[in-house]
Amino acid sequence: MLAAGPALLLIAALVPSLRLPIAAAVLAGWVILWRARRPEAIAWAAVLPLAVVLTWPQLLGVDAPLGEAGCIAPLSGIAVRRLVVAAVGLGLVAALARVHASGTAELGLGRPHRLEGVVAIAGLLVVVVGGLFLGPLIARPFFGPLDFPVPLAALVPAVLFGVANGTLEEVQYRGALQGWLGRTTPLWVAIGFQGLIFGIVHAGPEVVALLPVHIALLTTVGVAAGVVRWRLGSLWIPIGIHVGADIALYVGLACRAAA
Repeated sequence: MLAAGPALLLIAALVPSLRLPIAAAVLAGWVILWRARRPEAIAWAAVLPLAVVLTWPQLLGVDAPLGEAGCIAPLSGIAVRRLVVAAVGLGLVAALARVHASGTAELGLGRPHRLEGVVAIAGLLVVVVGGLFLGPLIARPFFGPLDFPVPLAALVPAVLFGVANGTLEEVQYRGALQGWLGRTTPLWVAIGFQGLIFGIVHAGPEVVALLPVHIALLTTVGVAAGVVRWRLGSLWIPIGIHVGADIALYVGLACRAAA
């Protein structure tokens, strides 16, 4: 039973059409194990928030380019969807943390040291600038031409999107998934598993031509963030960098010409 929950999450990452029934199965499995006071319940709790959040495209619709006029709306559809998903995902992590007596330290959300906060903010700013102006060139082999405007007004919804999505994903992958699996498996297994799921989930149909390379690169990013979280005991630097990357991602995703 210990490996069944993570195995279901792996299937959900690989087969998007099965995500809704798998989320229901993981929820049911966690409830059964928790009510029976089985130690395996924490492994199912580790995968439950992510299993639920992976269903959002089926429930709320997928993100699509909005064009320059649509992407500058402070509450654009893409930004609002991510705020809703983040509220659900982070709320679920908080509820499970309370049930399983998991504090902010185990999730990597303790109060950051001053230097750590400075590095997180600096990383955010560097990644935003690099993502907006160098990102299209770096991403072209994976996504094709990414020529799009960078309207200043788009930074408002971009910041909402980036903070919501970057914080949610770090708390889910490197916080709950890595931290709670680490109670029942060797730490290297927890770090490697969350990194692999991160890599698979972030590989979409637009990168089919370079799918293995894309998964390998993003798995490496996920593992590296997991190692940083382990060595520092904190998620703040990974959150800062992830938020910066997602601010740039919003502009690239939303400000292209609408289909």
